[in-house]
Amino acid sequence: MKRISCLVVYALYMGVVMSGVALSAEKKAAAQEQVIIMTGRINNSNQIIDKQGRIFGIDDTKEGREMAIHVGMKVYVKGTIQENEEQKWIRVSVFEIIKE
Repeated sequence: MKRISCLVVYALYMGVVMSGVALSAEKKAAAQEQVIIMTGRINNSNQIIDKQGRIFGIDDTKEGREMAIHVGMKVYVKGTIQENEEQKWIRVSVFEIIKE
């Protein structure tokens, strides 16, 4: 009986710990995505370079593919930034070509 009680308490403890880990990972992922509005120039490597020289990869979405074909053009972009250790990516939601 004592052994069963210990197993039940241990199982409940592990359930609480694992749910806390899952929730913190979800909050961390949400915190790393941020909405951005920027202008920049598209290069031939499916990237956009902003005024400060920061380089963002263009995420492979319908809007991103439509924007990426305008190599060398200056664009106004609204989207979300996703970061990993190596690079920042922009998931384009709206873009507009800027006539110079």
